[in-house]
Amino acid sequence: MIVTPTVLLLCALAACLATAYALRGGLTSTNKLTMLGMDAQGIGISLLSVAAAVWFFGATFGLALIAVIVIHEFGHVAAFRVAGHHDARFRLVPLLGGYAISNRPVKTQEDQVFISLMGPAIGIAPMLLAYGLTPFSAQYFPAAISPLLTFASICGALNFFNLLPIWPLDGGKLTASITSVFHDRAPFCIFVTSTALIGLVALLTQSIFIGFIVIMGIQHIVKTGGSDGRAPHARMSKNHAFLCLGAWLFSAAALFIGGLATILRFV
Repeated sequence: MIVTPTVLLLCALAACLATAYALRGGLTSTNKLTMLGMDAQGIGISLLSVAAAVWFFGATFGLALIAVIVIHEFGHVAAFRVAGHHDARFRLVPLLGGYAISNRPVKTQEDQVFISLMGPAIGIAPMLLAYGLTPFSAQYFPAAISPLLTFASICGALNFFNLLPIWPLDGGKLTASITSVFHDRAPFCIFVTSTALIGLVALLTQSIFIGFIVIMGIQHIVKTGGSDGRAPHARMSKNHAFLCLGAWLFSAAALFIGGLATILRFV
């Protein structure tokens, strides 16, 4: 079935509305959005992040990458707020992306899944919107085609990567929270398998970045045995776990399709 530009744009707008509904109450806050260390040092680190991305990847790709990271981290912050963590904030980290934090522990596995998933999942709507606007920009503003396609593809690829079942990625946290409901040792087995596979990819591609992820994954396995999804969170029901698993897989599939061009570029 061929999807027309109008249908694609309508789907993108529907995804935007669905995202806004899922994060209702978290997109705005009585507390201003805080970037950790929003002083001269914090601003300097953020500017360094932008400069590093532009230097290594070029202006279009680098700026699109930073935009995707900011949207991703804001997704976590908004989800934190929905869960009652109004102190949540995020920080950009040069060459590594960013991270969102809250001073209070997450109380339930459902909250942990929601917070972990909404970082990558918030990217589906802007990814679709960028793809949806591309045919119209070809008519009215051709110069926007390349930035839109670059942003959309990076948005899909980066967020798909974050959903892989590897610690400390969001997918690793989802693995710990969801699979532990079915068996206490499931997260450990999955982490060992996924870390071994990604380690093989690191060797074949000689990627320092992927190697760094592997080292962090090994440290997590040795230190915790992959048990972070169980305590101190209140355990969810198996029905909720299946729903969370479905949301995870759907998000990963959508982002993979949208980010395939960038994924193939770096594999």
